[in-house]
Amino acid sequence: MEIDKDFNLTIGLRIRELRESLGLSREAFSEKCDLSTSFLAAVEGGTKGITSKTIYKICNATNVSADYIIMGHAQGFETDIVIEHLSTIDEPYRKYAIRLLAEYCNAIHHKNNTEH
Repeated sequence: MEIDKDFNLTIGLRIRELRESLGLSREAFSEKCDLSTSFLAAVEGGTKGITSKTIYKICNATNVSADYIIMGHAQGFETDIVIEHLSTIDEPYRKYAIRLLAEYCNAIHHKNNTEH
């Protein structure tokens, strides 16, 4: 069925985009999500579909919402990626990174408020 083929390709492209935005090789992403590399390659290429269990594995391993993978809702996607990156940093450095992000956001809000 053509719809299934298009759907599989769309899902595969979103998973590839997720993997690349995390800066992970196919091998590293496969290991992180407990998937075989060949299966992930087939999913990213749209030649294989995935089950809800596989979507759960990917979402759980990457802290990304299934909304993005299934529906393409990008709202929150960038935030999920930042959270995943922060989770890979050792605790003392994570606190510094969070503080830097908070200061950056405060500076942007201040700049926007003074321009209006």
